Amino acid sequence: MDTASPAAIDVEEIHKSFGNVEVLKGVSMTAHRGDVISMLGSSGSGKSTFLRCLNLLEIPNAGTVAVNGETIAMKTAKNGLPEPADMKQVARIRTKLGMVFQSFNLWSHMTIMENVIEAPVHVLKIPRTEAIERAEAILHKVGMYERRDYYPSHTSGGQQQRAAIARALAMEPDVMLFDEPTSSLDPELVGEVLKVIRDLADDGATMIVVTHEVGFAREVSSHTVFLHEGRIEEQGKPKEIFANPSTQRFRQFLSSNL
Repeated sequence: MDTASPAAIDVEEIHKSFGNVEVLKGVSMTAHRGDVISMLGSSGSGKSTFLRCLNLLEIPNAGTVAVNGETIAMKTAKNGLPEPADMKQVARIRTKLGMVFQSFNLWSHMTIMENVIEAPVHVLKIPRTEAIERAEAILHKVGMYERRDYYPSHTSGGQQQRAAIARALAMEPDVMLFDEPTSSLDPELVGEVLKVIRDLADDGATMIVVTHEVGFAREVSSHTVFLHEGRIEEQGKPKEIFANPSTQRFRQFLSSNL
């Protein structure tokens, strides 16, 4: 963990409502380089919404998000709600945040290789030959090199999710964001995806992982956050909070998920 330079992500007092429902009620979090932060919580606790607020897939109603010390500028729109002040800044910052979704979101008309090189070539303007070379190395890393010329529909869910991780890694992001990366997978495929994420952690990648895999959170993360009804109910080093949960809600969550 590198605490000397600006935090990879620094989030202050994020609030988010959908209509009259307040989903996030002032959530703050700091991730330094090399941190692996796992976010646990029951369905509806606000975990995925929080993750989507980091790259402005959801626009927070209040609070600030800073990436590598650069705060995303916001302004008030005509309807009175916040909106990004500079979409070019948002687009640039998004290239620093690799996002892996529950549902893979691969382009079905492209091969695995084409999926992985698309953004580096068209967004980062990397020469195609260089992008292919980078993609080959990453696909080896996630165990998908042999499937590089397959279309997503000809691969398993676990293979598609590993390809989705490769696609995110190809942008060489500063932080990887995982939104329940194994929740859409059959149980026998979960392990192969978790292994890839473990390997990334071992390599020092900075990650925020929304997950329901309690064992994974306990073993792999450097910091665990438990969200309940839009607030951080408990957080700390996994060894400490799993061994001695300080809140009743976290105890109940662990007893029903272990």
